[in-house]
Amino acid sequence: MDAIFVIDDEADVREALSWMLEGCGYQARCFASGPEFLAALEPGTTGVAIIDIKMPGMDGLALQAVLNEQGCLLSQIFLTGNATVPKAVQALQNGALDFLEKPVDGDKLIGLIEQGLTRSNQLAETTRQRADLEQRLASLTPRERDLMERVVAGKANKVIAAELFIAQRTVEIHRHNLFEKMGVSNAAELALLLGRHQAQG
Repeated sequence: MDAIFVIDDEADVREALSWMLEGCGYQARCFASGPEFLAALEPGTTGVAIIDIKMPGMDGLALQAVLNEQGCLLSQIFLTGNATVPKAVQALQNGALDFLEKPVDGDKLIGLIEQGLTRSNQLAETTRQRADLEQRLASLTPRERDLMERVVAGKANKVIAAELFIAQRTVEIHRHNLFEKMGVSNAAELALLLGRHQAQG
């Protein structure tokens, strides 16, 4: 379930944003500090975190660093005053979707939230696919891994049999098991799957 979080130490800002978001059909959960938000955040949550960059104690950048370290799936939108724009640019470099100067432009915020929700869900799907593939790779026997490298390189069964000093029929059996475990039907699909995995990793 997608969630919208507002993390800001000023109660009136939290209230104004919560009211604005509610009017647009979003239910926001508000927090007065980074640690309070982190204590409530469940792993794997998708959605958007609207983070004030200037907060006492743990500021927005410090909170972002913790979220990134945890592999958090939330898109991040930062709120900034004039004096903190350079810091907001730093937040963008660290993966934030965008930043808005206070007072917040409601239409712009809603547009960013919609982008952020899409991005968060795409990230969750990519993460799920990567975990699924890593699980499949972990299920392969050492022999199947040897075979996989050669299959992806486009080598024929006869060549693989000679290189691994096994019968061609044995190669065919291993090849069938390899394709079944990896959820593919041919060498081209396997190469594509592994290529995507390497690009994401």
